[in-house]
Formats: sequence, structure tokens, C-alpha cells
Amino acid sequence: MLDTQSNTWQGVFPTKNESKDGFEFIAPVKSYPTNSIGLYDMAGNVWEITADLFDVNYYRELEGSKLLVNPKGAEKSFSLSNPYQVEHVMKGGSFLCHDSYCSSFRISSKMGVATDSGSDHMGFRTVATLEMLSKK
Repeated sequence: MLDTQSNTWQGVFPTKNESKDGFEFIAPVKSYPTNSIGLYDMAGNVWEITADLFDVNYYRELEGSKLLVNPKGAEKSFSLSNPYQVEHVMKGGSFLCHDSYCSSFRISSKMGVATDSGSDHMGFRTVATLEMLSKK
């Protein structure tokens, strides 16, 4: 099945990527349409490492009665599988995601990744407002 919304694996995972969308690996920005709020490439292409520290309990422990506006994430990193490793939140999926491989392939799904990890399918997003750009 060809995913027309994001850059993901097409074919038999992990042995044959058919690249039906024209991209075997990372696709250039804006190769796919925006999401419902005008953002490009929020799922697929590369996993996004964020500035937030990963704590498996963070969202469960937030006070549910308060409106959250841009929550800053956990103060300390914690994961049962890596209790002594500092991890950041990683989300979004990559071009290696396939229905048979990536569980929870959606932008709201989060997992931890060590700060010294590196891969050809991980990256980060730089964000700037129009105000910030006009001051330059």
C-alpha cells in the first residue's frame, strides 16, 4: 500500500523497499501535503528527537483538570528499560516504518532515545515564528 501522506516503507519489511513514492530513504521537506494545521512531515521521514526529557510516567501524573499550553516535559528522565540513561522524547516515525513493524505510528506516540544515539532516520525540527524571522 502506498502512503500518500508520509514517507514510510513500501514493500516487504525489512527485505524489500519498493520506493513506490520515489524515495528509498529520506524525502525532501514538503514532499507530502501538510497536516490539518499546516505542518509538514510530522509523521514518517525521520523520527524527531525533542528537547523534552522522556519519563514514562510524565503524562499519567499531569493534573488532568488544568489546561496545558505547551507543556515543557519531565524535569528528569525515567524509563524502566533504561533507568540510568538520560533519554529525550522521540516521536513521529521514519521512512523505515511499516504496518508490520512500527507500533503506534502516529505523532502523539512517544518513546525515549538516548542523547548519544545516531541514525540515518532520526533528526530534529527547527521551529521559528514569523515574528522571529522578521527580526533578522
